[in-house]
Amino acid sequence: MQSNYHGVAPFLISPQQAFKDAGFDVTFVNGTDINSNSTSGFAAALTAAGEADVVIYAGGIDNTIEAESRDRSEITWPGNQLDLISQLASVGKPLIVLQMGGGQVDSSSLKSNDKVNALIWGGYPGQSGGAALVDIITGKQSPAGRLPITQYSATYASQVPMTDMTLRPSDSNPGRTYKWYTGEPVFEFGTGLHYTTFNFTWESTGSDSYDIQDLIQVANSSDVSHVDLGTLDTFEVTVANTGNATSDYVALLFSSTTAGPSPAPLKELVSYTRVKAVAPGQSVTAELKVTLGSIARTDEDGNRVLYPGSYELQLDMNGTIKKTFTLSGSEAQLFAWPKA
Repeated sequence: MQSNYHGVAPFLISPQQAFKDAGFDVTFVNGTDINSNSTSGFAAALTAAGEADVVIYAGGIDNTIEAESRDRSEITWPGNQLDLISQLASVGKPLIVLQMGGGQVDSSSLKSNDKVNALIWGGYPGQSGGAALVDIITGKQSPAGRLPITQYSATYASQVPMTDMTLRPSDSNPGRTYKWYTGEPVFEFGTGLHYTTFNFTWESTGSDSYDIQDLIQVANSSDVSHVDLGTLDTFEVTVANTGNATSDYVALLFSSTTAGPSPAPLKELVSYTRVKAVAPGQSVTAELKVTLGSIARTDEDGNRVLYPGSYELQLDMNGTIKKTFTLSGSEAQLFAWPKA
């Protein structure tokens, strides 16, 4: 429930306790341990699953697998957890998998198994984390969270040495993070499902062209503490709930460009916001402010620079709606990296 950086919790509510507190008839079976190859508990777990209405598997990784001074050399589910989950899926009951732990593990087999009805990343949820997870599972709260990191396939750990901190791809390295990774992620940065559906349209798309020198002049004459905090523009998106459940929505706005030094990132997150409690049939406006610093690029010396050229904005990971604009004028340095 907690990582190795935390305060002293006055209490801890596990998912098991939270289901009991919510009035459910709970049967707990320890089918396997976090990093065990023993199958001695499989039979009892399968029997309990056969008698249940819904099966919740809570596993993943914990501080025995990952912690400060305990780096992982593999990104697979440890032990025989996936074997047990596969057998639980074959029982034929609704199956929800809670993947706990701060980091990611390769969940390809769970993603491709249509008998796994839900996969929830619980992280290290803290003192009332179990209650929060149960609220989502039971529909008391609608999920709107987004995956804050990229989930790679297990082969990634053998492709890239742990000592290679290179972000950009090369002949021997597929790159790191959503900005540079050229492979096919298991789950992409920003992934997140909802209990409803949304439709998106631009409400305000700003200008089609901005002059770099004008933008810097406006920023310098405003009350921002540094020029990189100056505003390019605020882009407004109409978020319409077209489903049947009230839900928050987290709007992610990405930018991509080839302006500046090569190679360029695939995309970069330049703005985000959360609209809350959007009811079925309701439309709300998500305001996405883009700063000069967020669309600037880093040159080979570490300086942040605004480069003239064409830029594309896209909403969400799949570019649900897009907009292009041009930066004109001459390139301008916003921030100089300190030199020794």
